[in-house]
Amino acid sequence: MIAFGLTPAEFQQRHFEQQPLLAKRALREPFPWGELDTVLHQIEPTAPVFRLFNAGPVGEERYTDLVVELGAPRRRLNQRRFYAELRGGATLVINGFENHSARGLRLCAELGRFTGWRTVGNAYLSVGGRGTFGQHWDTHDVFAIQLIGRKRWLVYPPTFPLPLGSHRSDGSGHPCPATPAIDCVLEARDLLYVPRGWWHEAIPFDEPSLHLSVGTYGPTVHDYLTWACGAHLPAALAARRSLTSELTRSDIEAALQAFRDLVLADATRAEFERGVTSSEQLRSTFDTELLLSSGAAGLTPGTLVSLTTRQPIDIGRDEIPVNGGRLRLHPLSRAVVAALAGATLTIDELCRRLSGEPPDALRAAVLDLAEHELVTIVRARG
Repeated sequence: MIAFGLTPAEFQQRHFEQQPLLAKRALREPFPWGELDTVLHQIEPTAPVFRLFNAGPVGEERYTDLVVELGAPRRRLNQRRFYAELRGGATLVINGFENHSARGLRLCAELGRFTGWRTVGNAYLSVGGRGTFGQHWDTHDVFAIQLIGRKRWLVYPPTFPLPLGSHRSDGSGHPCPATPAIDCVLEARDLLYVPRGWWHEAIPFDEPSLHLSVGTYGPTVHDYLTWACGAHLPAALAARRSLTSELTRSDIEAALQAFRDLVLADATRAEFERGVTSSEQLRSTFDTELLLSSGAAGLTPGTLVSLTTRQPIDIGRDEIPVNGGRLRLHPLSRAVVAALAGATLTIDELCRRLSGEPPDALRAAVLDLAEHELVTIVRARG
């Protein structure tokens, strides 16, 4: 779905935590208004998922009605007042957009596979106005994907590089620089990567605009050291000594040396990384027609297939971790997983790569992997 214009390794070398990336026409297909309409129809318009901003939060009572359905009160959008708020300069923010939009989920998953990080997507709908948050920086990397319409982006160099989750741009004591490093207009299907700590501001035009801001969350050195301190440092005698007036500098240095030896050990880092990998929750979009009705016949030559996981899969193991459980891969399933490593393939391309396997059996293996959410299938819709 996304043409990044460079490989994941090139992205890590040239841009990750270093400088922004602008990719024009990165989305391979347009995002339909109907997808947004479906989300608006099914979602309950309440905080923290559904919020309107216009120089601050807009009260829910201004654009919703309180109704009683099956004996339970709930909020429902009042379309007339909702549209009036948007025309009056408000911006709608839908947090966790991937939880409500199949296309949003696929975009977040693809960015997760590209970066290797956990992703969360927030959608921003506006029809003019002043934007939502003004000049600020985030404590996570951001991929802004313009889905519909246009939006102007100003991106400024960092004044507090690589902030952590506890940091805030409005309390950093370092004002935004005067001159932007990037001043660009994102048009539909464009993508902009903004590293954490880089100041930015999204400015709407007087026209409808929808963009998806995908935050990426990977472990930091701080995360690793904090985990190691809690998980393993108590085993070191030097770290368990009481902090009394008799404790010498050399006693503290002994504890620091024990900690240094611990965190530099390959086994400790491997244990931490295994914990990060095992906590990944795989999610793929539903396709009930394919899985319950058409079956293998629905996997036409142009159907796209990719791995759902953003982590490398060790197919040499008898079983692999999947959503808190263990999955035993059959030989053909292993071959499919190996062929899809780092790639999105059509069914036709997959059959050519595994030309020695019966096509019907290969399609059946793909469907089985999809039911375990290890594989994501995207069919062309006529």
